[in-house]
Amino acid sequence: MTIWHIITSTLIISLAVFLNSCTKEESDLTSEDEELAEPVSDSEEKICTELYYRATDRAFGSKQAFWNKKVLKVRFLGGGAYVQSKIKEYANEWSQHANINFQFVTREPSDIRISFDRNSGSWSYVGQSNRFIGTSRATMNFGWFTDRTSDTEFRRTTLHEFGHAIGLSHEHQHPEASIQWNREAVYSYYQRTQDWSRRDVDANIFQRYNASSSNFSAYDPSSIMHYYIPRSLVLGPWSAPWNSALSTIDKQFIASIYPKSGDEPPSEELSCACTASITGIACDNFEDLTSATFPQTDDWKPWSTNGNMGELQTYSWGKVLKIQHQDINNPDVVYAPATLNDGTYELSWDQYIGPNSSAYFNIQKGVEIGQEFGAQFYFDTESSGQVKINQQVIDFNYTQNQWLKMALILDFENNQVNFSIEDRLVGSFPNRWSAQSSDGTNQFTMLNFYAIDADTRFWLDNFCLSRSASEASIAQSKLRSDGFGTFRN
Repeated sequence: MTIWHIITSTLIISLAVFLNSCTKEESDLTSEDEELAEPVSDSEEKICTELYYRATDRAFGSKQAFWNKKVLKVRFLGGGAYVQSKIKEYANEWSQHANINFQFVTREPSDIRISFDRNSGSWSYVGQSNRFIGTSRATMNFGWFTDRTSDTEFRRTTLHEFGHAIGLSHEHQHPEASIQWNREAVYSYYQRTQDWSRRDVDANIFQRYNASSSNFSAYDPSSIMHYYIPRSLVLGPWSAPWNSALSTIDKQFIASIYPKSGDEPPSEELSCACTASITGIACDNFEDLTSATFPQTDDWKPWSTNGNMGELQTYSWGKVLKIQHQDINNPDVVYAPATLNDGTYELSWDQYIGPNSSAYFNIQKGVEIGQEFGAQFYFDTESSGQVKINQQVIDFNYTQNQWLKMALILDFENNQVNFSIEDRLVGSFPNRWSAQSSDGTNQFTMLNFYAIDADTRFWLDNFCLSRSASEASIAQSKLRSDGFGTFRN
């Protein structure tokens, strides 16, 4: 599986999402007067909000947001038969143009769960963020659908929200959008119609997404993902209409993301979603494994013969590897995707450390397990940690009770390793250094995850090894963040 998860009742994750008010005008129906009021006009302002599991995932079409499967299971958490039938009808328009299909189910497991809370507007989590919301919670909401809603409104809003669900974001925040905003008018308009603060407007209207972390086509004002923009909010004669159908570019772009059978490019053969790279070497997300087959995999092995490799856990949203201290046969597992000693690579994975818990891993540089230790990475119970290498230390802080992206940039040509958490550089050190020496092997062979003390409790997922790290990762790895260290020969 990929990136964001909830670990049932044993972990409580605090969502860090852009969740701004998504409402209609005050004249719209309320739950108390629904049976007596007149039908809602489709022309009234209705703002839909996109939600991500964390802020750093926001992108027009985030490379990490798109699903790596072709059938998404959808479950209704309410709603009448007629409204449900209209949602099914228009959601399936996406499937006419791409190899992504919706299977409507009445029980778990599901990928998308639809509620009809009239007090929270219409919104959806974006792409794979859906997978990591608890199964009792909605991942999409339609706040103004009734049996009297017009087909145009059913189509417009359903296509828009399902566009979010399959990984698309708001078009007006496209990396190449060049809208000439009347900024003060925009602040006033969304404060009046949505009760948004200036900060809300900045995040939901003015902020454009990062091109380096996005897949995108040409900017398309006709996209179903574009907000309606009144002419009074822009400088000059331009405005964006009420789009109620998929545009030509919508259809072309989604077809390129989810190609039909026979059109799949060779570079997409890996079964899990790695970042953009020239060559993907390994993707390990545990989805195809069971507790019986995991010990027989090529990339994973115990530190010692018949040793404990941790616990492969299965949830409705996917599988993860749990490392928790045990008094007898303590978990000690090695991930060995490849022996690397030239070129540049990015090795990333997701790591979740439970509250008041610790974690540990190290780099192995020898062909045999335990032959030569590289850097060692300690995460303590107080949300701080240390990288120890060549008898030197880099201190850092991290967040518990949340999935974090760990990444190593291994640059063998320049003899350098860069370690980052959530795309923030923690520190750099020479690749040749070993745990106790500056004269080690300029090589990577394995990662070793070990339950180092009685407080150890952490989870792992979504390992990706790519040759020639993405430009964004390389650029990030060259930064030096205040408070962190860089060691050089």
